[in-house]
Amino acid sequence: MSSEELVLEKILSTGTNGIKKSDLKKEFTAFDLDQTLENLVNDGKVCIDKKGATYYCWTSEVYLTHLNNVDPKFRILIERMRLIERKLDIHSNSVKDALNGLIDLLKTEGADPKALVNLDNFKIEFDTILSRPTSSIGWIELGQVRNELSQKFELSKSEFYELVEQLVSAYHNEYELSTGGSEGVVLRGLLHGYVRGI
Repeated sequence: MSSEELVLEKILSTGTNGIKKSDLKKEFTAFDLDQTLENLVNDGKVCIDKKGATYYCWTSEVYLTHLNNVDPKFRILIERMRLIERKLDIHSNSVKDALNGLIDLLKTEGADPKALVNLDNFKIEFDTILSRPTSSIGWIELGQVRNELSQKFELSKSEFYELVEQLVSAYHNEYELSTGGSEGVVLRGLLHGYVRGI
């Protein structure tokens, strides 16, 4: 075995506690331990950190576990990163769905506009309108959205609001409705005539 393999194996055997660099120096005297450790650190296989006045060595994976166990700030950062990762996964799936819907829409180009109306296609067009710059707080009147989409899909007023209700129910984490306006969706006895994406 090479000197690096010997040192790495010894460090691996110590688990999350790590091993003192001085203990490694006592055990490995036949070669330059400092150079070997430097090579392992540069390769990303080993981490060296100071606890008190003593230097300890861990493998990279075990060091992350060690930090997660002893450092609350690190633990919070890891939890936040995992949360962001989950959110990115959710949004990337939404983007994939939207693109697949758009591809399907393009395949059926030239077909009857009413035949193209399903919740997925409606969502793509609805989201496109919501993504345009609107007011400084992001709200847009449902009547304005209806005017654009009713022309594109040849929808009646009732058909449009039926689809809006389905959309908001199916994707409640993506849309927010607000009361007001001259037309909209009636929820809990109140007219909701404004919408924005969350």
